[in-house]
Amino acid sequence: MLTKIMFHINSLGKGGAERVVVNLAEQFAQNDIDVIIATEWKAEDEYALTEKVRRIHVGLSEQEMKSSAGRQRKIRKNRLKEQIILEQPDLIYSFCRNANYRAVLAAAGTKVPVVISVRSDPSIDYAGKIQKLISSILYRRAAGAVFQTTEARDFFPRSIRSKSRVILNPLNEKYLAVPKAKQRRKAIVTAGRFHEAKDQLVLIKAFERLREDFPDYVLELYGDASEDNTLQRVKEYIKSQHLENAVLLMGNSNELEKRLVDAAVFVLSSKYEGMPNALMEAMAMQIPVVATDCPCGGPRTLIEDGINGLLVKVGDDKEMADAIRKYLQHPEQAEEVAVRGGKITQIASPQKIASEWLSYGMELSQRRKGGNSH
Repeated sequence: MLTKIMFHINSLGKGGAERVVVNLAEQFAQNDIDVIIATEWKAEDEYALTEKVRRIHVGLSEQEMKSSAGRQRKIRKNRLKEQIILEQPDLIYSFCRNANYRAVLAAAGTKVPVVISVRSDPSIDYAGKIQKLISSILYRRAAGAVFQTTEARDFFPRSIRSKSRVILNPLNEKYLAVPKAKQRRKAIVTAGRFHEAKDQLVLIKAFERLREDFPDYVLELYGDASEDNTLQRVKEYIKSQHLENAVLLMGNSNELEKRLVDAAVFVLSSKYEGMPNALMEAMAMQIPVVATDCPCGGPRTLIEDGINGLLVKVGDDKEMADAIRKYLQHPEQAEEVAVRGGKITQIASPQKIASEWLSYGMELSQRRKGGNSH
């Protein structure tokens, strides 16, 4: 039985991995598990935590941030190690590449098992020879690994694959019981931070192809800026094409379950993804969905093409426009697809996904106690 669990992630800023950590932490806490989240820093806009979950800081002070990169890595590792020794959790779940590396190194010699979790497309995140080498060495030392898709798992060596699990992301509770829209707005929507990976520009170009046949429709883009200049490029393109009244920048919203539910179509236009939460949520709300068939297989894991959604080639605005047009021209069929998509709530409820993480963690813990640690 697991009684104390530590999560390690850089921050709780509003990203996909962070959302999963908060969701799992709250589910574990509801099961009377002592849950700690060790973070490196506090982001400007973060997910809120229940009072039952403790958060501790293991990052750098302002003064320490002025030291060399090597010195910073050493301080971070040692600070996390101190907390591991102090708290003595039964298990550590780490999320994302650098936090994974840090957790494995920090836990060395403590006898506390680490389960690393890969949350993005590894062909992007671990592309170089150095990252492949580091990950292959350090991840062998982990007790286990969680991947979002089989494609992500199969990127890594057998020594890592053999002790891993593929587990879907949990849906947020608020998306589980959203009533299906009785009437659709003339709006095509997407949600996600403005980043090159999300490729909102290809969606805008697909929308342009539809305007002659569907002049009353608008395209709503939800999300805020990221560290790159994608949002600025989107604004410039909208202005250059005179689309200000048709392509609407909606900003970030904490009420997407209210604002998206009656949209005609939800589109995920990403170049690459891990497991797209926004797509899962749209399916849970029974919105007809179109998604790019990303290399890492996230959308492909969720969508059976033509059954519960439509898959299109990455970067192909014509194919994307044709898929959206199918829904708009055949609304009854679109609703049938949307209803089938809504069945995702049965396989990705937060309780079910948390149970899978706990079951896997207990299996690894028992295996190590039995002398079969990795």
